[in-house]
Formats: sequence, structure tokens, C-alpha cells
Amino acid sequence: MRKGVPKITKKLNLFKAALTISLCIAISGCSAGTRPSTISIETSSDPADASNYVRSNPAANSLDEAISETPFTDYTYDFKVYGDNYMITAAPDEKRTGLTLTLEDKDFKFSTFSVTPPEGYTVYLPYSQNDASTVCTVIRGTESENSLPDILKIDFYLSSMEDETKPYSVCRLYTVSGGKLKEFRVFDMRENSSGDEMGFIPETNIFQSETGKFMADPKITVNEDGSLSTSVVTYTVDVFNTKINCRNEVCSRENPLYYGYAMYAVAGYIYQYFKDTSLNVSDYENYVEIPSADGNSSQYFFKVDDPRFSTVDELRSYAEKYFAPDIVDGMFLSAPQQYRDIDGSLYTIVGDGGHNESLGKCFITEMDEPVDADPPAITYHTKQEKFNDEHEMTGYIDGGDFTVQFVDNGTGFLITQYRYPNS
Repeated sequence: MRKGVPKITKKLNLFKAALTISLCIAISGCSAGTRPSTISIETSSDPADASNYVRSNPAANSLDEAISETPFTDYTYDFKVYGDNYMITAAPDEKRTGLTLTLEDKDFKFSTFSVTPPEGYTVYLPYSQNDASTVCTVIRGTESENSLPDILKIDFYLSSMEDETKPYSVCRLYTVSGGKLKEFRVFDMRENSSGDEMGFIPETNIFQSETGKFMADPKITVNEDGSLSTSVVTYTVDVFNTKINCRNEVCSRENPLYYGYAMYAVAGYIYQYFKDTSLNVSDYENYVEIPSADGNSSQYFFKVDDPRFSTVDELRSYAEKYFAPDIVDGMFLSAPQQYRDIDGSLYTIVGDGGHNESLGKCFITEMDEPVDADPPAITYHTKQEKFNDEHEMTGYIDGGDFTVQFVDNGTGFLITQYRYPNS
């Protein structure tokens, strides 16, 4: 931030908790109005404080580290609700399609709660007792003002993969209220909806974007003209009434946190075709072999099946609608999926650059909007999950900065600073 530049500080409570949303925004419609300020986001707690800390029961602790074939029986979690401590034991019901939850309070009093899956779904059950801790997820609350209590998340999966009318996986959230386990009822409060109860959250990979509000990764849609739209829906938790309201999240500079997540999703969607995967290929029977300069090896190119692109120049022009030219240059130079024109068509090498299993999701921690930037821009600072070889989260690393300029280029913005999270 430049010295002497006036600023407005906006505090948003951000912390991670393993959950999902879908944001409803057409990128072409995102506002680029005047906002002469510098914005920063301060977290009330480190996202690590909201991770899934659990305590296993003796059955789980007695297992060898080697893979066990012992069927899953149960798992016990520590659970805290505004200073009151509980234990919750999750076990499969008799049909092994649902769960029986046993709640124990500090006075050793017990109560049970049956979890019945939504129609057409079955509860997730670990393959063996060795993976017992994965039967549920505990989203940790904090001691900060307006924080949530601990929340238990249970995932369900389609019983029949042939049913394409329903989401593949959904979840429900639970907490302890009045000394009893209660389910959060979910209501559809999105535009053009009737406010009916939904029965579940139609996502499983959700995370907490603000105190009391969950979201999932923004969903990207390719429109008929090739432009991109992003949809975002948030789930706001009402602890007192044990309900959750599902709403569309407005994406604009006036709502900069979700605008940042949306733009970050757009950047990742495009960049993946130069790092993680190739553009769509339908014909794997026919290919063009290109020998290396020394003649000792060859590369095999397949025709791209994507109506948006027929030449490398068209692909580059498309990328430059969203990214600054220097970023686009780097994308093409470093892409393991090399693209080239062959016989008047766009061809690519099928493959990927490998996935870095030690890195996870990125979270926005701060954002700055200098008042004297020309053109106007917002820079987002991020942190990224770090995992060990056992895929256990060990903390966070610097996720890099992400800058969006507001320009008159047809999309309304240009990404001028970006680090692909899987790099």
C-alpha cells in the first residue's frame, strides 16, 4: 500500500471449515463502478482453528497403522458448543444405510439420534475401521464474537448412479441445542424460489467463507458465445433457530470477497488447459506424429474438439480476454499440453502436468484496492492448504497474490497477477 493513501478498512471474519456453495454471477455483468478505497480483510481466527479435529475411540486407536480389513463399527468425536463439552459417537444403523448418533454430555448422560438418508441416497460409511474418522466431519467453532458452535457434517451419496436428476452427493449439518442433537433445516431463499425446505445442502465440499456463512467452489458455465459465467450460492446459518438459508450471492466490486472467489475460479478454469488437462479431444484413433529435431523421439498430437477454437491464435485471443499478455505468454511456454496448428485445425498433446498432492485449497485473507490505481484494480492475498505424504493437513503456505483490473475489454476485467494453485 502506498504511504499516505487514505484507506477504508473492512473487517470480514474468514476461516476454513471443510464444506460447499454455488455463486450466481454472470461475469459479464459484474459491476466495475467507482470504489475509491483500499480494502483489507482481517480474520478473526486462523483457518487452522476451524479444521476437523477429532478424538477416536479405543477401537480405532488399537488398530495397526497398516490397512485393516476390520469393518467399520463406530467413531467418537469431541464436540463443543459455546463452552459445553460433549462426545458424539457415530455408528451405522442396522441396514447400514444411515447412522445412529449417541450424544454424551459432561454428566455422562446419553441420548441417541437417528440419521435417515434423503430419498435416493445412502450415508457415507468408511470401508474399514482404519478409516473410521471419515464417517463424519466436525467443523470447529471458535470463541470469537458471533462465532458458530461446533457443527457435525454428514455426507450422503446417490444409491443409484443411473439417477441423473439429483446431485451425486449432498450433506446435512447438525449441532447440539438444548442438550440434544438437532439438524439444521435448509430453506431455498434464492431468487425465483418459493422458500421451501430443501431437505439437505446439495453440495458436500463446502467451506466457511465468513462467520456463519458457508460456500462451495464457484461453478463455471460456458455460454453459447463462448463467454464464461460463474454461479455462487451461500448458506447462512441461523444457530438460534437451527436453520440455514440458501441465497444467491451478488458478485460485484461492492461485494469484493465473493467477487474475488469468482474471478479466481475463472482464472483457474482457463489456466487448467495449460497445466492440468488438455482441451477436449473426441477422436483418439487418429493422430499426427511429430518427430523431434534429433529424430530420436516423437510427439503425438490429437485434434481438439471445441467449437470455440480452431487455431492457436483463436486460443491465445480467448486467453487474452481474461489474462494480461505476459501471463498468457507464460501459459503457452510452460504448457505440457502443447498446442499447434496442423492442416488448418487446432491440435494438442493429450496429457497433464501432474497434480501436486501436497497443496490444497486457496483462501482469500486480505484484499487491497488503492484509490489511485489506473485502471482501478483489486489485489487479493491468499493462503493455501499444505498436506503431508499421508494427506494430512499440516498448515498453510503463502498462496500468492491475485490481481484483477477493471477495464473496458468486453469482459469488464483483466487478471494481471495470478499463480495457479496446482503449481
